[in-house]
Amino acid sequence: MRMRSYLILTVLFVLGASGVALADLKVKTRQTVSGQSYENTTLIKGKRQRSEMMNGAMVSITQCDLKRAIQLNPATKTFIVNEFGQIEPAAANTTASTSTAPKTVKGGRVMMTINIRDTGERKQMFGLQARRLVVTTTMESSPDACSPVNTKMETDGWYADLEAGFDCDNAAYSAPVNARSGGCKDRFETKQTGTGKRGFALYEKMTMFDGTGKETMSMVSEVIELSKAALDAALFEVPAGYRKVEDSAQMYASAGDPSSTSMPQSTKGNYGPGSPLATNVSRAASAPSVADVQAGEKKPGTVRIGLANVKTGSLGKEMPAAELAEAVRNTLVSYLKMPNVEVVPLEARLQTAIDAEAKEKDCDMVIYATVSHKKGGGGFGMFSKLASPALSSIGYGSTAGAIAANTVISAGSIAGNVKAKDELKLEIRMVSASGQPTLTGDYKAKAKNDGDDILSSVVEQAAEAIAKSIK
Repeated sequence: MRMRSYLILTVLFVLGASGVALADLKVKTRQTVSGQSYENTTLIKGKRQRSEMMNGAMVSITQCDLKRAIQLNPATKTFIVNEFGQIEPAAANTTASTSTAPKTVKGGRVMMTINIRDTGERKQMFGLQARRLVVTTTMESSPDACSPVNTKMETDGWYADLEAGFDCDNAAYSAPVNARSGGCKDRFETKQTGTGKRGFALYEKMTMFDGTGKETMSMVSEVIELSKAALDAALFEVPAGYRKVEDSAQMYASAGDPSSTSMPQSTKGNYGPGSPLATNVSRAASAPSVADVQAGEKKPGTVRIGLANVKTGSLGKEMPAAELAEAVRNTLVSYLKMPNVEVVPLEARLQTAIDAEAKEKDCDMVIYATVSHKKGGGGFGMFSKLASPALSSIGYGSTAGAIAANTVISAGSIAGNVKAKDELKLEIRMVSASGQPTLTGDYKAKAKNDGDDILSSVVEQAAEAIAKSIK
């Protein structure tokens, strides 16, 4: 989906900043998205890097010497490992990523093309000679891909060469991302063009475009402090007592309810408890995804509900339709978790196909939903298009790298697009297996402040009505 392609390209933006760096280096960066700024601290020691967000609530470690990136969830003491291989220049055509992941039974091909152009411009930054590069990354998938992609990202930035140390080159670009449950995993292939030489990113402006060439969002990342610091090697290893898991569902399984996930106290910046950033990250990280739900054999006494793809009605100019629809779908799954009730996704689009799929999956009822958005006061921020992770410009070990491959689009993801006085309306229609209507209703909510999670409000109203109808 388009949201997932944004996240994958965001990882590339982050990766592009890696280059080479001093051993035992401490770097502070500031990221700005739609007027919102936040800071991140990254630690580098030789061939390894550690990035922390939310006072350590989100951690990622990149081990270039072992060609892998590790994502940690301190709340559940679990971690995920992503292996990565090498990338050949365009003359060698393409190189599939080298991974120790098990073979999958289905999936498609995603081609990533990276062009690095040196503009020839030079200037002094932090006492270093920086060169200006323009890096263009495109991603296109085959029709049978698990997650269709057709996007482009352009990064205009200033880079410098430092002493040899942390250097994953471009290898981590081929790290397997976006694997889904059910055995579906795309094959990522990468080629590089252009003669520009990456380095340590001191300043970058990243702009994303959709398949039509329309700009979808932009972000600025800049180094605000660069200093040497003696670092303990243990910081770049998986802590003792952590358990390895295979996907984000397991990684966040015991993190608690999305709406109550706690975040550590922040003393500065825009990511303290209750802030849109902290709320959105916690919700996106722990919310369930319809894509991860598999319809197996129905248990006796269970009511199985088929959830059709959510449609969008009228929307404000900047409200992302695909992301809003998926957020509604995922949030409905979360709220409909009840004893003896099971919600399964229906992927068919045409009515006759939906009916056939619902019958095949032994659904007792089918829910159809349409969400509309009315713009109230002012324009929209684009922060939620990244599922609200705070991003770092330093290496794969950033927050983006930590959750991009597994982030779920949730109600919190959309909240960043909401301004005061905005309204959401959710129309629900539920029918029985025989096609008889069992529930119809409209549910509305209006934002009092910027960043209000009004989507959860309308979904909760709808879920309560659905639950009563089922009973």
